[in-house]
Amino acid sequence: MIWPFTKHSLPALDATSSARRAALGRQKIDLNLPLADMRWCVVDVETGGLNAQRDPLLAIGAVAIEHGHIALDASLEVGLTQAQSTAAANILIHGISGSEQRAGQAPHEALLSWLEFTQGAPLVAFHAAFDQTVLQRAVREQLRLTIASPWFDAAVVAPLLFPDAAPHCRHLDDWLAHFGIAVYARHGALADAYATAELWLVLLQAAQRDEITTAQQLRGLLRGRRWLSAH
Repeated sequence: MIWPFTKHSLPALDATSSARRAALGRQKIDLNLPLADMRWCVVDVETGGLNAQRDPLLAIGAVAIEHGHIALDASLEVGLTQAQSTAAANILIHGISGSEQRAGQAPHEALLSWLEFTQGAPLVAFHAAFDQTVLQRAVREQLRLTIASPWFDAAVVAPLLFPDAAPHCRHLDDWLAHFGIAVYARHGALADAYATAELWLVLLQAAQRDEITTAQQLRGLLRGRRWLSAH
């Protein structure tokens, strides 16, 4: 679901990009569908630092889960071109070389591709607040849109469903190891999205075991957790 954000003028877009932006529908996502029937979009981002409000978005990886399985033919990885590459120390972390950063897609084109991929799906990430903030900032700056799709944080859902594992599982790699999920590549946007999708499948099965059968019920569990944390 996409909403226009009109506080500032829209950056100049060519006719094709303008048409793609206009075609992004305000599609209602039915959170009352059974979890197994829901299409989910699992996302991960690579950035030029850890400040979600300031550091540049370098790459987006996304994987679709459809009918309880990772859709191997439905994935997306886009790099956003940078006017200036990030520092060498930062490149060692995200692995995107200076030449790769300068050779990426125009940011608005990359974001349009990602928004088109996510249509009709709730969004999932590990430590989702970071990804959500980075992507919302980029979409607002480049397209003057705001992302209204619901977000689900695997880092919050996992300890709620597996409280006994929570004390020794803080990072994505911890949860993957706990469930014996073998991941052969990590620390790229698409690879991390795929790893998170593997974890999300385990969490969906656990939720259904606990008689949580819809995304709306899962959302209610998360809201209850936030209420308890505040009291």
